[in-house]
This record gives sequence, C-alpha cells and structure tokens, in this order.
Amino acid sequence: MTLQGASPGGIPELLHNLEAIGQLVKLPLSRERAFPRVVKERPRKYPKAQEKSQSVA
Repeated sequence: MTLQGASPGGIPELLHNLEAIGQLVKLPLSRERAFPRVVKERPRKYPKAQEKSQSVA
C-alpha cells in the first residue's frame, strides 16, 4: 500500500479514516437457517426393475 502525497505524520489519521469506512461496508453476520439445506434425490426416469425371486428346487 502506498500513500503518495501523505506526510508521515498524517498516516495514522488516514488509517483511522480507512478503518471507519471499512466498518460502514462490513456485512452483518449471517443468521442460522430455520430449515437447513438438503439435497433432494433426483427423480428416476424409468422405474427400477424388480428382482426376480429364485425358486428353491
């Protein structure tokens, strides 16, 4: 970070102003979700084939 044109004695004031501006644009913390996100199961295009039962001979 360069401070061209700033005198050494004015740097702390410039940093204080920069910090004050940063507080204005700081986003609030996000709140917890009432219902957490879940991944839905994909619907199947075709029904599953049923397993054929094997007869015991």
